[in-house]
Amino acid sequence: MKSVTIKDIAKLAGVSRGTVDRVINNRGNVKKKVEEKVIKIAKELGYEKNIIASRLASTKVYKIAVVLPSPESDFFWDIPKEGILSALNLVKYYGIKVEFLEYNIFSSEEFTNQVTKAIECKPDAILMAPLFLKESEKLINIGEEEKIPFITINSELNHKNILSYTGQSSYHSGYLAGKLFDINLQHDDEVIVLNLAHEISNAPHYTDKVKGLIDYFKEHKTKHINVSWYEFDDFLNDEVLLRRFKETQNIHPEMKGIFFTNSRAYRLLDLLQKEEVEKYKIIGFDMIEPNLKYLQNGEIDFIINQNPFNQGYNGLMNFVNHFIHNREIKQQEYLPLDIVVKENVDFYYK
Repeated sequence: MKSVTIKDIAKLAGVSRGTVDRVINNRGNVKKKVEEKVIKIAKELGYEKNIIASRLASTKVYKIAVVLPSPESDFFWDIPKEGILSALNLVKYYGIKVEFLEYNIFSSEEFTNQVTKAIECKPDAILMAPLFLKESEKLINIGEEEKIPFITINSELNHKNILSYTGQSSYHSGYLAGKLFDINLQHDDEVIVLNLAHEISNAPHYTDKVKGLIDYFKEHKTKHINVSWYEFDDFLNDEVLLRRFKETQNIHPEMKGIFFTNSRAYRLLDLLQKEEVEKYKIIGFDMIEPNLKYLQNGEIDFIINQNPFNQGYNGLMNFVNHFIHNREIKQQEYLPLDIVVKENVDFYYK
């Protein structure tokens, strides 16, 4: 029986032999849908055995600890986890063992405990979202002493023991929001930044977004737009959240734009009447289900998509490329910032 070749796979997949080669050897630069199609056809043709043979040159088991917020505390984190699992499925023949350690997104103590537990397991690397600045820096220092490198996603930190970061440029996402407001607001309107989170001073990815937004208007002075920002740390209490928003409205009668620094825009919008929401241009983050409802109804004007699936997927693939393929990986891998509106949101689910 004739052996299956790369040429056979390429012909059925409708792609070049080079594309098939990049998929099989994990060289990147291939769209996810194309990659999935090539893998599927390779398996159907029985080429999987060839792939396995080429990838089992070593019997080493690689251990990676993944420390992420639990989806129960913030269901945004379902998406990066899905990306990690998808990547893991593609490279399952490499002998990679992954242990997930989850923590409550609102507990720096739980975060510290789980990363400490990960370090004690002495994995080859730790993949984590360093949401708490002070704690993360201390823990990365401990990992460095144990010769355990870190791969980070979602929140960027500068540390020599971080192998790679995959995610948004927080500063540029705020800058992008400034441009969107500039197009949609009038001279002397006000933009209010709402951070529905705890300990903003310990989370630089939030403050970087605010800085990007403010810098946009400093550099583009065709309109005078005032920017003020507030931290609503008691956002889980509906009564307190609504009261604080009403107080903000009274302080800023010219408020015409609202910028949410994270995925929790829906938390406030759930408490407001549609006619009140429609007074404002609203920009939020992340295509989670409750936000999509408001985007499709026209109550959220723009969602900045931070590609959370690819954060997880690329984070794990950076581990594979560095430790298994001995390839150079980018220390900073900024993902595209997609502008999602109700007119194009369906294209993200095809």
